[in-house]
Amino acid sequence: MSTINFMGSYSGIDQTMIDQLMAVEKRPLVQLAERKTSMESQKNAWNDVRTRLNNLFEKIKVLQNAETYTTKNAASSGEAANMTASRNSPEGIYQIHVGQLATNTSVVGGAIAAAQGDSSKELGLSGSFTVNADYQIDVIDSDTVRNIADKINAQTKESGVRASIIDNRLVLNNVETGNTDIILSDNDGTILDGIGLSASSTSIQGKNALFNINGVEVERSSNTIRDVVENTTITLSKEHAAGQFDTVSIKLDTGKIETALDEFVKQYNSTMQFIDGKLSAGQAGVDRSRGDLAGDGTLMRLQSTLRNMVTSTIGNANTTIKNMSELGITTIDKFGQLQFDKSKLSNALAEDRNQVKNFFSSRDESGNNIGFVPRINSYIDGFVSSTGIIKGKTDTYDRTIKDISKQVDAFNSRMVRREQYYINMFSKLDTAMMEAESQMNWLTSQIAGLTAGMINNNR
Repeated sequence: MSTINFMGSYSGIDQTMIDQLMAVEKRPLVQLAERKTSMESQKNAWNDVRTRLNNLFEKIKVLQNAETYTTKNAASSGEAANMTASRNSPEGIYQIHVGQLATNTSVVGGAIAAAQGDSSKELGLSGSFTVNADYQIDVIDSDTVRNIADKINAQTKESGVRASIIDNRLVLNNVETGNTDIILSDNDGTILDGIGLSASSTSIQGKNALFNINGVEVERSSNTIRDVVENTTITLSKEHAAGQFDTVSIKLDTGKIETALDEFVKQYNSTMQFIDGKLSAGQAGVDRSRGDLAGDGTLMRLQSTLRNMVTSTIGNANTTIKNMSELGITTIDKFGQLQFDKSKLSNALAEDRNQVKNFFSSRDESGNNIGFVPRINSYIDGFVSSTGIIKGKTDTYDRTIKDISKQVDAFNSRMVRREQYYINMFSKLDTAMMEAESQMNWLTSQIAGLTAGMINNNR
């Protein structure tokens, strides 16, 4: 049976007033929630710092690789001839005239009477023939033109001949280009005639490529040539008219180095701006203008050290380059933002590429990797590694957040009990006041009756 609650009927203290009391009691809960939110924001900010530091090193680590400084590229003035350079290709300018492209030898079969214009019709032929002397193709009564093409193609890897069907005729092609024959031999004297590959066929002889490179006449069986210019591949795509040629230049590629430094500068500026925002003391009267890590000494030291590492002189006996400004990277404002002048880098690379390489990464007499990249990597690693500073900080935040959550749960449990205490206390007060009123009414009625009796007796 449900109980009717008359709380507040006599005392005037109802649930609304208890809610107001509880709001006062719960003020520490608001403070705990704000502290938890602050801890989570600080943890997330440090995780963002870790991501940006990782990205910062990723942008520049390519400068540690020796191949970055030996990569060469080839650029052609036309579409007829090009070259693919390796790091060992000789630098230079090559003029290439393509007189003739290499082509494949092909045999175009004649019409196959038994097929009656249908390559899927059984031919009713039996016998065998050989391709290039060593590869036998057996034909049986149920074979179609398609079956025969498939049997030829099953041996393409060994024979070097591929078959296709065009207008219900067999067409054979050498896989490789060049002036080489396709030799067909009939083992019983009838089968090649039956499939259109003897008297009715047409043979088109393949050609070798003919080209002139820097005055040297060259003939090769392929349009892809790897044995003319050492460590370099020449690709022929189109024949030149008389007197025409393509000019191909091979030179050291500075693109990787320029791109790496340009992206490093952009990532560095972005990282430092992000750190500035997180360290911001905020503006008076402006909500949420204070950074999540304002006043954090560790982050301030990180910011200061990064600025010094990028702009200071480093001791590296393996290079005459002592700081990044000699490679075009300089600060542009009091906040340490960087700019990159690619022309200075180009000049340094042209003067001595090894000096640039050694500035970024080289080894000392003890075999230790030294230079700008390992130096900055070592510092960043102290923050971002699995045992680094940021991991320690985020673990501390996790423990604090977990402890606050426990405090909040315990506090909420106390508040539930506290509210019930108020309800019980004020309910009892109402009951007591109700009983007191009842007793007062009874006493009043008794006094009234006694008074009336006394009045009657006096009469």
